[in-house]
Amino acid sequence: MKKSVFVILCVTLIGCANLTEDGAKVRVISAPEKQGCTYLKLITVRASLGPDKTGQALKLALNETAAAGGNSFLPININQDWFDGASASGEALKCSPK
Repeated sequence: MKKSVFVILCVTLIGCANLTEDGAKVRVISAPEKQGCTYLKLITVRASLGPDKTGQALKLALNETAAAGGNSFLPININQDWFDGASASGEALKCSPK
């Protein structure tokens, strides 16, 4: 009983972000690739738990881009702090398929 409560608590505290099916389809692009894309919105996310905070923040940004109807994410700033966690901000874009 104690072991199962400990495992559940650890999994809850780690709080891993998973890509949604649509989030997995979003591409991370560079500024030159933005040409011809439609701007949808500014995305800002924060991840504060778990060992890969930067990766989790990026996954959250991709999921939010997909939820906004985008298929591309242009990172503006990805920052990690050992105390506060990680944050990612960027543009959610709708680009023509290549």
